[in-house]
This record gives sequence, structure tokens and C-alpha cells, in this order.
Amino acid sequence: MTIWYTARGAGLAALVLLTLATTLGALGSVKLARPELRVLTQYLHRTAAALGLGLLVVHIGAILLDAKAGVGLVGAIVPFASRYRPGSVAFGSLALYTFLLVAALGAARGRMAGSVRGARVWRGFHLLAYVGWGMAMYHGFFSGTDSSVTWVRGLYVVCLLAV
Repeated sequence: MTIWYTARGAGLAALVLLTLATTLGALGSVKLARPELRVLTQYLHRTAAALGLGLLVVHIGAILLDAKAGVGLVGAIVPFASRYRPGSVAFGSLALYTFLLVAALGAARGRMAGSVRGARVWRGFHLLAYVGWGMAMYHGFFSGTDSSVTWVRGLYVVCLLAV
């Protein structure tokens, strides 16, 4: 039962942090009046994203350790291969791949943004974070065994409204 709680808790906490990262990323893309606010916003954006990815590792690890989950290693890695709710679990896998791509591009931002064209390309790919976040929301709502719990539904609504 502890593994189940860890999987659920890490998944929900990752959703909250990735929602925060997405929201701060959107906020950081607008011109803020004071430069120090932009720096702080970008720092918090990156920190929330990194912590969210770390919690995704915990979430996936716990799911893989839970024999009753019915996902398995192949089901977690290969979209639509899970025995448990293959469609919505696939959205989780695809969301993870999207977030990893966005994180890698975020790490390469300094190199890519050296030119106007490079910055435009980077920004376009970085917008995939919204796609990843949407897939993560779908995954959590339709795969999560606690999506019928009132406070969890409220959490999904708050995340949706934040982004």
C-alpha cells in the first residue's frame, strides 16, 4: 500500500510542480516591469520544472514497483502497451517524453538563443511544454485511481485554471 501512496502522491505533486513551472514560464514570457522579477520568475520556473521531473521519476519508479498496477516496464516506456488503461497511460508516457525534450531544449537555450532565428526556433519548441502539460492532465485524470476523490478533482481544476 505504501508504494501505491508513493505513486499517487508523487504523480499529483509532479502535476502541481509542472503546473507551477508552466504558469511561471508563461508569466516569464511577458515583459515584467522590474528585471529582478523576471530573473526570479525564471529561476522558480526552472526549479519547479526540475523538481517536477524528479517527482515523475519517483512516480514512474513506484508504478513499476507496484505489482498490482499492471503497467510494467514496457507499458511505461512504449505508448499504448500498458495492460492498465493503455490510452491514458500512453498519454503519461508521451507527456514524459515531451517534458524531457523541452528540458533538453531548455538546457540548450543559451546556444540556441544566440541569434534571432535560433531564439524563435527555441521558443517554438519550448511551447511544447503546454502540450506535455495537457497530456499529463489527461493522463492523471483518466489513469489515476483517485480521480473521483473530491479534493483531487479540485486540484485538477486549480491546475487547469492556473495554466
